[in-house]
Amino acid sequence: MATNNEISTHSRFYTSTVTFLVEDCLFRVPREPFQQESEVFCDMFSLPQGDSIVLEGSSDENPIRLLGTSKYDFEQLLNALLYRKYGSQPSLPHGIEQWTSVLKLSTRWGFEKLRQAAIDELMASGIGAADKVILSQQYHITNWLLPALNELAKRPESITLEEAERMGIDIALKLASVRERFTVATQAYCNYGHSGPSPSVAVGSCRDPRMQNCDFSDQIRSTFSTFDL
Repeated sequence: MATNNEISTHSRFYTSTVTFLVEDCLFRVPREPFQQESEVFCDMFSLPQGDSIVLEGSSDENPIRLLGTSKYDFEQLLNALLYRKYGSQPSLPHGIEQWTSVLKLSTRWGFEKLRQAAIDELMASGIGAADKVILSQQYHITNWLLPALNELAKRPESITLEEAERMGIDIALKLASVRERFTVATQAYCNYGHSGPSPSVAVGSCRDPRMQNCDFSDQIRSTFSTFDL
């Protein structure tokens, strides 16, 4: 029988943990995914620690305090981080709200693979154009903004007050100017800025349902010139 002096830890199957305090709740989780996948936590765990210093995150008495983070958002991040490879499907985040929580924290802490997984899941969920505009601005998803604005410019329905408030007055007013500037005069298809023969357009309302066939990309780029499109 091995004595204490002969006992060693396994090189792969001996997991160190880290303790976080989020709001009023302690979480003790494997440290490795944070260290390997997050730029922020990798840098944090790489900081030198003196012999007399109790390592932050090493116990319930000395957790890493994640100020400004909600328990709900952190739970969704952990579900995605710890269960996406080996866990059961019910353990993964579901729906727009939960994957938005994952997107929020993965962006904040530099989980690049997890961030992309959240973006892919949100796209697959059928997220609406207004939500794409909002999330693209909040979390720097540059390839979402132009298609989402184009979708909102095309649709027959007006931008709602709730959408305008959520997107912000600057975006809402610019989008309204794009929507109201042109209308199809003769044909069901138009392509604003298209070279060569094209349908005639006139100033007026763009509520005509035929506007769903238009491409407002050039006009959006001009109107939203200060945005990263």
